Amino acid sequence: MNNLTKTKLISYLAAIFLAGGVTGATVAVTAAKQLATEPPRIGHIETRYLKERFQSKLGLTPEQTKSIEPILENMSEQLKSIRAETSKRIAAVMKNSYDQIGKDLTPEQRHKLEEMKRDRQENDHRKFKSPGEWPLKSSEFHQNP
Repeated sequence: MNNLTKTKLISYLAAIFLAGGVTGATVAVTAAKQLATEPPRIGHIETRYLKERFQSKLGLTPEQTKSIEPILENMSEQLKSIRAETSKRIAAVMKNSYDQIGKDLTPEQRHKLEEMKRDRQENDHRKFKSPGEWPLKSSEFHQNP
């Protein structure tokens, strides 16, 4: 091979390598954006977490794991329902309490109370995807009971 051919070969290989790197980075960024904007499926995450926990703590066989998976899915759905109901009850108690507090306040204080309610609602919105769903912070989700 002469120098011109070696140079072309190296250039082509470098171009292919660079194109692969750019393509891989683009795919990774697109996938990361999609995962960041797509709401997690809490029940699926919770069931998988429980299944892995049961497997590791009890040393389950694959057959045992397969047989308890529907039970864990059922438990996850029941817990989701309880959380939704509890969240609604908490919201009702908070609204009722704020309404009662507001009756004894001056107009300026009521305005500040409304700001407090908005702040609480914004904080709740950050913690929960929608009313009744599990907290989405991974630090809260992965705490051991």
